[in-house]
Amino acid sequence: MDSTPRTVGRKGALLWSLSARNPRSARLWAAVALMTTIVTCLVSGATTMGGLHSAKIIALLGLGALSAVLLSLPVERTAPLVVLAPLAGVGAVVWLDVLSHDAGVTGQVFFVVPVVWAAAQLRFAGALVVTVATLTGEAVVVFTFLPIDQAVTDFAYLTVLLLLVGGVLTRAGATQERLVEQLRLQAGVDPLTGLVTRRVLDSATEAAVRATGNTALVVIDLDRFKAVNDTFGHLGGDAALAHVANLLTGCCRDGDVVARMGGDELAVLMLDCTAETAARRAQAFVDVVRRTPLQLPGGVVVPLSISAGLSSMTLGVTRAEDLYARADSALYEAKRAGRDRLAHAA
Repeated sequence: MDSTPRTVGRKGALLWSLSARNPRSARLWAAVALMTTIVTCLVSGATTMGGLHSAKIIALLGLGALSAVLLSLPVERTAPLVVLAPLAGVGAVVWLDVLSHDAGVTGQVFFVVPVVWAAAQLRFAGALVVTVATLTGEAVVVFTFLPIDQAVTDFAYLTVLLLLVGGVLTRAGATQERLVEQLRLQAGVDPLTGLVTRRVLDSATEAAVRATGNTALVVIDLDRFKAVNDTFGHLGGDAALAHVANLLTGCCRDGDVVARMGGDELAVLMLDCTAETAARRAQAFVDVVRRTPLQLPGGVVVPLSISAGLSSMTLGVTRAEDLYARADSALYEAKRAGRDRLAHAA
């Protein structure tokens, strides 16, 4: 399953394909990679005859500043920097190699780091951009300082290595991302009715209450559901739940949230809906279930009905829990009054 956002435009899809799968993890490991490079260069410079020139120190200070920014700013503000970090690393490696005229193993080994990081943390397009940039940097170094035959050999070997390692890690990361997305979707959808779960409803309700707009919540119970189970078995009960879920969904708009709360309890969250409209639509839920009995295999017809409690946003409702509590109270009032009806929260 492709987890690419469906509501973004072409530009948004491009930025998404270049972004990190997990920005929090990506920025941490980007900072670790940058700091490791800095420490290694400092140790190497301190133990060699060439030492550290001012240009090298400037390059290392730049990497250190980027690392500090990645760790200090909030994740959402560092997302673009996370993608730029491996490109900055490639530029720094090329700069340091050019300054030291080093095209040997010590000069080329750090080209592996940006590709490994990008393949593990970025989506395919981002990993591809970093790999191309890295191979370009490798070509600049080896073809500048090595004899042509040795440069071609080194470039060919490193290209094969980076493509293999990058390809394996990128594919593994994409597979994991798809699995996580599938699990997330499965966790948010009730397998029996196809409705969203309580977790999704809670999130939508909290957002609606914060927006303080015209919002209404209807909590619904199937009347005498135990009797349906006892008479027609659990398969009959499952069919009754799925039947009512389909009827409710058919009465709702695209923006409504229809959920299974658990057991035989369902709910509908109606957004941008005045109290008068919500009352009319909630009554339609009760009416359509009464008018549309369940037909089981073999021609058996099972009359069904629901009790419903309606709560709309008022001045006293400041939390999602308030909306739930009022709707639940109205639901029990509907049951006490004889079921197969709608009750309004006081």
